[in-house]
Amino acid sequence: MAVTTNGTAAGLVDWRTVERLTALIPAGPSASRSTRASSVAVLRRSAQEAPAWVARITGLNRAAQQVADSTRVSVVDRAGLVRASTRALRDLMGQVPAPRASEAVRLAGAAEVAGAMSLLATRLLGQVVPPAPTGADAGRSDVGRSDVGRSGTGRPGGEEPEGEESGVVDGKASASPHVLLVAPNVLAVRRQMDLDMLDLPAWVCLHEMTHAVQLAAAPWLGPYLTDSMRTVIGAVVEAAYGGIGGVGGASTGEGATRRRRGGAVRIAARAGRGRVLEGLTNFRDRSEVASLAAALTFLEGHAEVVLDDVRPNRMPSVHRLRAVLSRSRAADDGIGPGPGLGALLLHRLMGLEAKEAQYADGAAFVRSVVARIGQEGLNVVWTDPALLPTPAEIARPDVWVHRVG
Repeated sequence: MAVTTNGTAAGLVDWRTVERLTALIPAGPSASRSTRASSVAVLRRSAQEAPAWVARITGLNRAAQQVADSTRVSVVDRAGLVRASTRALRDLMGQVPAPRASEAVRLAGAAEVAGAMSLLATRLLGQVVPPAPTGADAGRSDVGRSDVGRSGTGRPGGEEPEGEESGVVDGKASASPHVLLVAPNVLAVRRQMDLDMLDLPAWVCLHEMTHAVQLAAAPWLGPYLTDSMRTVIGAVVEAAYGGIGGVGGASTGEGATRRRRGGAVRIAARAGRGRVLEGLTNFRDRSEVASLAAALTFLEGHAEVVLDDVRPNRMPSVHRLRAVLSRSRAADDGIGPGPGLGALLLHRLMGLEAKEAQYADGAAFVRSVVARIGQEGLNVVWTDPALLPTPAEIARPDVWVHRVG
C-alpha cells in the first residue's frame, strides 16, 4: 500500500495501520477441503446463471448479456474482500483534495476504516467494486486468493489463480466492475441458519448480479455514484476538520497539536456512532448526501424486488430463505448481501440502521412503480441520471411516475 496520498483525503488515513489491524480479522468457519471446494464451485455456477435470471425478471436483456460476457466474478475469502474494498476506498479518497494530516488524525482515520472493514468482512456475503484503475499500478494483484475459509490446520484451500482475482488480464486492468462473493461468510450463514446449500448461493448471486446489471444498463451510473461519493467525502473533510487549514501539519505549537488531536478524537467518535454527517451544515452538502442516499436506496430496492420474483419452482426453499434472511438482516443492523457501489462509506457515516431502511423504502418505491407502469416503465430510469428518484420521490413514487411521463 505504498502509494502517495499527501494532499488528499486518503492522506487522512494511515493505510499501513489499516493493513495491520485488518490482518487480525478471523478467517471464517473451519471446513474440509472438499467442503471449501464445493462451496466455491456452487457460487461460481450460481454467478454464471444469475444474469439470465435478472434479464427475465427486469427485461434488461442487453445489459444482462453484457454482464454475463464481461463482468469479473471472484470467489474470495475475507482477506480478499478487505483488500479489494480497502483499495477501492483508498483510490476514491485519493481523488479528494485535503490538507496534510497529523499522525493523530491518520491513526484515528485508520481505526475507523479498519473498524468498517472488519464489520463488513465478517458479515458481507457479496460486494460489487468499481473497475480496476489503469496506469502503472494496474498490473498488481491486490485481491488475494480465493478460499472458503481455513481449516483447523490453517492451510488455505479452494484457491483460484491470483491473476484472475485481481482483474488483471495480460497486464492490463479490466474496465468492468468486479463482483466479489465471500465464500466463508456464505458458508457461515448457511450453517448458522440451516439454509439450502444451493439456494443460498443462488440468492446471493442474484442480488449481486442485479447490481452489476444496473451498472451495465446505465453506463453513467458508476461515474455518477463515484462523483457523488467524492462530493460527500469532501463535505465530510470540511465538516470534520474545518477546511483546508483544519487538519494542519503547518500549524505549530502545543495548542495547535492539542486542537488537531481533539479534532481527530471527535471525528472518530462521531464516525463510530454513525453521526459524521451531523456536521454538514451547508445546504448543498446535505442535498448531495440526500441525493446519493436516494440513489442507493433505489438501487438496493430494485435488487430486492428482483428477489421478490423468485419462485419455488426455481428455488425450492425461497420462502424460508426470504423470511430467515429478512429477520437476520434486521437483527444484524441491515447488513446482508450489500449493494456495493460506494455504499460502504455512506452506510458507515450515516449509521448502520440506515441500511435496513434502504431495503424497505427502495423496495416499496420499485414495487409501486412496477404496479403502475410495469418493468418497461421503470427501466426508463437507466437512461439518464436526471431520472433517478429524488429523496422526496422515494416516499412518493406516484410523483416520480408523473415526472417521467
